[in-house]
Amino acid sequence: LKIVIVGAGPAGLEAGRVASARGHEVVMFEAANEPGGQIRLATRVQRRKELIGIADWRAERCVDAGVDMRFNVYAEAGDVRALDPDVVIIATGGLPQSPELEEGEDLLVSSWDILSGDVKPADDVLLYENNGQHPGFTAAEFICRSGSKLEVITPERFVAPDVGGMNFVPYAQAFQETGTQITINTDVSAVCRKGDKLEVALSSKYTGGPVGERLVDQVVAEYGTAPLDELYFELKEESCNRGEVDYQALINGRAQEIATNPDGKFQLFRIGDAVASRNIHAAIYDGLRFMKDI
Repeated sequence: LKIVIVGAGPAGLEAGRVASARGHEVVMFEAANEPGGQIRLATRVQRRKELIGIADWRAERCVDAGVDMRFNVYAEAGDVRALDPDVVIIATGGLPQSPELEEGEDLLVSSWDILSGDVKPADDVLLYENNGQHPGFTAAEFICRSGSKLEVITPERFVAPDVGGMNFVPYAQAFQETGTQITINTDVSAVCRKGDKLEVALSSKYTGGPVGERLVDQVVAEYGTAPLDELYFELKEESCNRGEVDYQALINGRAQEIATNPDGKFQLFRIGDAVASRNIHAAIYDGLRFMKDI
């Protein structure tokens, strides 16, 4: 089969690796100039540099198997159609979500802005963490280790619920060593300018109202990602399965056989963060489960 994969993050790379190892012809589009996706952001913290091996190993396997990897291409529907594929995999990932505030959403920067180097940490930073996974705490570690004063505010009743005890230890060490303050059970409700500072209004679901404010130089938000799925929806009605997944077949290791559109020319699936904001493990597992039975 001819398989087109859009996106060379962990989900797309795993899909390409498995599909090519099974003898399929694979073309992979990637908007960036190298593979890896969000993994490359995580490696901005020195101790997490080796994470890039997750992407590099899969990219090497794809190259060895003859995958046609096309970088610096923001693939559009026409690019996909032109290849006349049998299967299309949308692994385009997601983009940072911004929390809904009463005001001041335009004054926020994302954890991606910080980790990519597009925005430098200011002297006094508040990080609003409402995702509970590694990205926010990787950004927090990067910020506090850069010399900034940092407070992490989260609506959770404890910090980093989805990171895990052992993985959280290096973050905790960084916070202890830099005097980073952690505030739980608290939301950011609004941000506004006050001179050359930002005034941050805080609230709590437990009190049902305001619980104070902060005056800082910068507010960083980590709110997970929203699927970058425009291409998926553009191609959906052209596919033979209209993008639908037989989840029972997926769980049982059977091929996807849904064919609700007799005029469709290809099967269409989306994987990884193009479905929902999750983690590296989920992205890789998506790629494996779909491709091993195609």
